Amino acid sequence: MDRIRQAVTRARSGAKQAALTATKRPQAPRLATNDMSDDHPLSDDRFAPAACNFDKFGAHRIISNEQDPVLNAYRVLRTRVLQKMDAAGWKTIAVVSPGAGAGKTVTAINLAIAIGAKTGAHPVLADLDFYRPSVARYLGFRDPPSLLDYFEDKRSLDEVTVRPDLNDLLVMPNERVTRRGAEFLTSERTDQLIHTATTDYHARTVIFDMSPLLGCDDTLAFLPKVDCVLLVAASGQTRVSELKEAKRILAKTNVIGTVLNKSPRALMANPYY
Repeated sequence: MDRIRQAVTRARSGAKQAALTATKRPQAPRLATNDMSDDHPLSDDRFAPAACNFDKFGAHRIISNEQDPVLNAYRVLRTRVLQKMDAAGWKTIAVVSPGAGAGKTVTAINLAIAIGAKTGAHPVLADLDFYRPSVARYLGFRDPPSLLDYFEDKRSLDEVTVRPDLNDLLVMPNERVTRRGAEFLTSERTDQLIHTATTDYHARTVIFDMSPLLGCDDTLAFLPKVDCVLLVAASGQTRVSELKEAKRILAKTNVIGTVLNKSPRALMANPYY
């Protein structure tokens, strides 16, 4: 009888535990992960880990899980960008906008995350907006290194490159502002950065978040070093005159496409997705 009572008790305990487990709210599967294999090109121990603050991703419109409603739009953008870049043999892309506030940094980060979710893509995201660096803040890094230290010959490129807890992605963040951006971006250290990222870091795609085209000459100085450009405009915010001026500036640059950001849902081509 004692054995029967013990069996019944164990059965009741197991059923109760199962019920408690079933009542827990399921979490949307994240795009982020820490489980990169030891032999992965971007899991090199020379890169310091950087923890993202996923709780802030929503406020900054950064995609973080498989159920994010804007994820499919960035997957489509990723596929189109990679198809065009692969066809032309390009590896570097600058994300630009005519003026501030169009959402170029959000676009650059989300594009990098979407590309990183694709097996074998190995993207690198570099913050070259020396007037208003925001990549580290949007991702929620604590005490990140500054890419400016590399340009000022204070630290090596390895030391200012971090490995966030995101799928297959390296980030070169920056926390400092400088008015010497054009000088740095036309230097040999920029050439070395691009070479190292595309060869030593095995990056299929290097994404540069740049300063706005209008108002400073940083991006204008950098354009000859990059393979192509993705132009970001904000619905209801970017002016036609600004787009025309941006078109003039980019006349000799490979513009891979234009993103209309902050578009009302009613204007989406296929709201079903």
